Amino acid sequence: MTRSRPLSAALLVLSLCLGMAPRARATPATGWVAVAARAVPATVNILVVKLASGKPDPNDPGTVPPGGRERFVGSGFIVDPSGIIVTNKHVIQGALWITVRLSDGTELPAKLIAASPFVDLALLKVDAGHTLPVLALGNGDAAKPGEPVLAIGDPQGVGTSLSAGIVSGTERDLMNTPFDDYVQTDAAINHGNSGGPLLDERGKVIGVNTILLTNLPNEGSNGLGFAISSNVVADALRHLLHPDRRPIGWIGLHLQGMTPNLAVALGLRTPMGALVTKVDPRSPAAAAGLRPGDVVLRYDDAVPGSARQLMRRIATTPVGTKRVLELWTRRTTRRITLTVRVWPGLAGATAGVLGNPLQALPTLPDLGLLLAPISPVARKAFKLKDSRGVLIAAVDHMSEAYSRGLRPGLLIERVQGRSVTTPAAALSLIARAARHLPVVALLIRWSDGPRWIALHTGYRAAVTGRNARDTAAAPARAP
Repeated sequence: MTRSRPLSAALLVLSLCLGMAPRARATPATGWVAVAARAVPATVNILVVKLASGKPDPNDPGTVPPGGRERFVGSGFIVDPSGIIVTNKHVIQGALWITVRLSDGTELPAKLIAASPFVDLALLKVDAGHTLPVLALGNGDAAKPGEPVLAIGDPQGVGTSLSAGIVSGTERDLMNTPFDDYVQTDAAINHGNSGGPLLDERGKVIGVNTILLTNLPNEGSNGLGFAISSNVVADALRHLLHPDRRPIGWIGLHLQGMTPNLAVALGLRTPMGALVTKVDPRSPAAAAGLRPGDVVLRYDDAVPGSARQLMRRIATTPVGTKRVLELWTRRTTRRITLTVRVWPGLAGATAGVLGNPLQALPTLPDLGLLLAPISPVARKAFKLKDSRGVLIAAVDHMSEAYSRGLRPGLLIERVQGRSVTTPAAALSLIARAARHLPVVALLIRWSDGPRWIALHTGYRAAVTGRNARDTAAAPARAP
C-alpha cells in the first residue's frame, strides 16, 4: 500500500484520535446541539457507482438492468485532517468509482487505501487541499445500556441527518466475524447510515453504524441498529495503517463465551473464561494439544472479559512473542506457553474489493446520452409545452447518467451555466468541460421542475473542487 506524503505526516494526529479518553457526563437534552456542531463537519456522505446485479423489477421503471450502473449511498467520518475516512467495507464493495461529499457540499474523488479482511471496515483518502475536521474514537467497551447516543449519516440519500437514542446493548455477537463486538442502539439507523459515527454525549465515536435487523429486506429502522465498537475500530485502524508493523496475531483458536450452564457441565465453579469450539490444524494451539471443550481461563495473566475481547487481544499481540495460557481442560488446570504467529492466508485478502477497473473506464464525452432537438411530436408526447432545451432521446444503461435517473423525455436546459437549444451546442460544451474538468454540470428539466446534476466526464484530477449538489430524480439505493 502506497501512502502520500500528507498521509505519513498526519499519523501523529491520527494516533491522538485513537486514544481512549475517560468518559464524562453531559446533559443530552441540552448538549446534542453542541455535539452536532462539532461532529457534522467531520462526517461525510459517500456516493458510489456499482454494476447492477440481479433481475430488474418490471413493476418498477427505476430499477437498473443487470450490467447497468447503479448508484448507492453511504456514510463515513474523518479520522485524520489529511483526509483519511473510515467507512464500512460493504459501502464501497464493488465500486467503480467513489465520491465523497463534505458537509459544505464539496465533492471529492476518493481512493480506497485499505480494507479489513475480518471486520466490515475500510479506509478512504481524499485530497481537499486543506486540513479537515476530525472525530476522535471513544471507548466503546465502556458503553452502558441506557446511555444516550447520537447517530449521524445519510439515510436513504436524503442528506446528513441526526437521530438520537440510547445504548440498547453491548458486546452483541452477530456471528459475522471472529471479532464481532457491536453496540446495539435504538437510534434510527437506515440504509445509507452505514459507515457513519455513533457518538456518546461527549462527541466521541463509540461505534461505526453498520447493520439494522429487520423482518423485510427493504424495511427501514425498527429500533434494532448495530454499530461496530470503537475499540474494534481502533485495533483495525492500527493494522490497516501499519500492516507490516502491526500484522494480525494468530494462535489457531476459535472461541465462544462461557455460560452458567456450560460451566456446570464442564465442572467449573464459576462461569468464566472462553470456551474453545475449534482448533486450526498446524497452529500453535494444535501443537500444544488444545482441543474443543478446553476453556481459556487466563491469557498472559489477564482474565478474558469475553471471547470476542480475547480474540481481539490475541490479534493485537505482537507476532513472535510468547504468551502463557491458563486452561481448564478435562476438569484440571494447566498452563502452556504459545508463540503468536501471523494470521495465515491474509495476503491479497483485500483484492477484489473494488469493481473491475476495465468497467470504470472514463465516461465518453457524450455521457451516454443520445440528444435530439425538440420536435413537435416529442413536445406533445412528453408534454413539454413551451419548454426550451435539448431532448434526451435515449440513455445508455451502462452510463452514470442512467444511474442518476436520466431517462428519455427529460430536457437539458443548460450545460455549465450556458443555455442550450441544439444537440451540437450541448455536446460541444460537454466536450469542452471534459478537457479540463472531472465533472460537468447539467440543468435538467424534471417532472417537478429544473434541478442541477453533476456527471463525471472521465477527466482525472487530484481535487475536483466544489460541485453542485446532485439531486437526481430517481431515489438513491442504499447499501
